[in-house]
Amino acid sequence: MKKIALLLFFMGCILTHAQEIGMPVKFLSNTKTKPQRYIGTDAFGWEYTIADNEFRKTGEGKTLKYKNVALGEIYRADLQNPLQIVLFYRRFNTVVLLDNQLNETAVINFSALPVKLIAEAVGLASQNRLWLYDVTTQQIGLYDPLRNNFRALTPPFNDGMKYYQSDYNYFYWIDNTGKCFELNLFGKVRSLGSVPDFDAAQLLSPTLILYSLDNSLYLYDLSSQTAKHIDITEKSFVSFYYASQILSIFTESEIIKYNINLN
Repeated sequence: MKKIALLLFFMGCILTHAQEIGMPVKFLSNTKTKPQRYIGTDAFGWEYTIADNEFRKTGEGKTLKYKNVALGEIYRADLQNPLQIVLFYRRFNTVVLLDNQLNETAVINFSALPVKLIAEAVGLASQNRLWLYDVTTQQIGLYDPLRNNFRALTPPFNDGMKYYQSDYNYFYWIDNTGKCFELNLFGKVRSLGSVPDFDAAQLLSPTLILYSLDNSLYLYDLSSQTAKHIDITEKSFVSFYYASQILSIFTESEIIKYNINLN
């Protein structure tokens, strides 16, 4: 009995120690800033933000701006192709396409299509098509602006969509039950596993997710179902973004950048 008790004691110590292990970061810089939403940085070093519901592109000592008051709040922005930026105005069920000078190249009102769609998620796919999740049919598919048609790729699903992310070839989403999925251009759906509860998330790969919960940041491995705490010093932050081993933390008044390899 004493041996069992001793074994349980040591196991408890090991588990406690494991829970305390975090991922250290290296501080790089902090910059004072006005309240804004950081969207991302392209390969040429241009930064994209949203402030006062105005989409902004800043770099090389200048700032380009785009604002469409009639469409309300910008819900999401897709920067995969800096030559074809996608702004999604969910409240008005509309997408605006911009060129690299932030000039409008197209305005797509999904409510005005021959077969009406109600978009909940939109992202740029290959061949200038758009990934789209239609609330009416509860299906994900591809919308072709040139042909003005929508082709569903999935059967209807009723677990909703808590988070989504896409690239040219894949659409990823986490449903309201915490299950994560991957969809390719040919309609093949693959389950990636379950994700813990989160406030915000960023998919780094099909197996790694960076997420925040209660102002703490974690790296979650879908394959092993384990999470590691990211040791940032900020006790409160608005959002985060990771790319090229740079972790950016956004508070109400500054941007803090750290160096860390998460991939």
